[in-house]
Amino acid sequence: MASKGKGKGKAKGKGKSQPQIISQKTSEFEGAFDSKFYIKALKQDIWYDARIITCRLLKEFENSKKKKTSASYEYYVHYIRYNRRNDEWISGDRIQMTDNQIPEEQSVKKRKQNQTHGHEQDEEYDSTDEITQFQKTIDFIEIGKYKIEVWYYTPFPTGYQNQECLYFCEFCLSFYVTKNELARHMQKCTLTHPPGDEVYRDDSREQSISMFEVDGAKNPIFSENLGYVSKLFLDHKNLYYNMDPFLFYILTENDEQGSHIVGYFSKQKESEQGWNLNCIMTLPCYQRKGYGKFLITFSYELSLIEGKIGTPETPLSDLGKQTYLSWWTQRIVDYIKTQPETQAFTIKDIEKATGVKDKDIIYTMEQTGLIKYAQGKVAICTNRTYLDKLYNEAGRPGLPVYPDKIHWVPYQIKTDKPTYANFFKYEPFKLLQQDEQVPQSLPKQQTSQSQSQSQQQQQ
Repeated sequence: MASKGKGKGKAKGKGKSQPQIISQKTSEFEGAFDSKFYIKALKQDIWYDARIITCRLLKEFENSKKKKTSASYEYYVHYIRYNRRNDEWISGDRIQMTDNQIPEEQSVKKRKQNQTHGHEQDEEYDSTDEITQFQKTIDFIEIGKYKIEVWYYTPFPTGYQNQECLYFCEFCLSFYVTKNELARHMQKCTLTHPPGDEVYRDDSREQSISMFEVDGAKNPIFSENLGYVSKLFLDHKNLYYNMDPFLFYILTENDEQGSHIVGYFSKQKESEQGWNLNCIMTLPCYQRKGYGKFLITFSYELSLIEGKIGTPETPLSDLGKQTYLSWWTQRIVDYIKTQPETQAFTIKDIEKATGVKDKDIIYTMEQTGLIKYAQGKVAICTNRTYLDKLYNEAGRPGLPVYPDKIHWVPYQIKTDKPTYANFFKYEPFKLLQQDEQVPQSLPKQQTSQSQSQSQQQQQ
């Protein structure tokens, strides 16, 4: 993070700070809309069902003794039945109150303590307390030439919260609260690409792209900062401060100025569950360009090099599940279409050819109607018309990965110290003389001094 090591940002008294949140119970504050009732919230000329989570005074009213009204506040609202990435601060003139009271809420469900490095499927909040805990405190980030609206809360260090915008170095991912701080950093930053080794490069396209492998143990600050960035766009992603167990594969677009981060996926160096991908994220400004499927394809190509069958860590986010289902569908359809219509094949045959785990194949086939169960038998659809329909409905296939352009070897776990073993010379099959006893232990190794004395005695 920027608050560690090189590129430390200074947040004291700088940047356009947002007004401080005062309470989640708006009824306690003079003139504020009552958060005990559902509301109608205006967004892009449409009124949506919503609820108020909390409010904050506008800056011009913070030290004012004037009577407060509903227009004196901004309101943090959650749109009912919509992903929480749409939660936002809005002004009072975008709110219409209703007489529909919100039922008394149950206690917050405890999250599983063993939640993994990946991210859960998006879901509704369990309570207002949970929404307040995860409300966004950053509005935008600026990275490279893009200014991006953030989707979710990220636990940035003290001094970096309640900012309108954070400014990121697109090469080392240090972050700052003002553009001037970033400009001073850029004069000193020597990186023009992510740290680590370039393991893939494709200059055959109009837009050159690369993949860099970053070892979390060798580049902990970059890896932590990458976690902060990805948390802004992944709802249930856990942040880990021990990055040693992970490798990060960074996708970049290349030009004369350098290699600019597009997205990434992480992968454990050793996974007992056989996961070939733990977390995946494409920056919103690069989405819908085929990069998400490219990252998935790349993870499976690495698994094929390792000689393993791959599967991502689950549960997946909503966008992750959608992208994987689309990718699996096209991969499976491609295999089926290459088989002669009279050729019989099994799920294991598909697994071996595609690198997709059997459980993911079955899930995909069930979701797309490619598999039928009848009278204790299993039938796989091979109708070409239906296969073409499924393939087209799965969207664009994504950018191709050319295996011959991958320059990578599987990671090998190394021990900290070499291990030595001492082997003593003895004759295990020596015949025992009469009355000679079997030795109870191996003979001790003689020193060079004792050996010379023994030789003199023999002479």
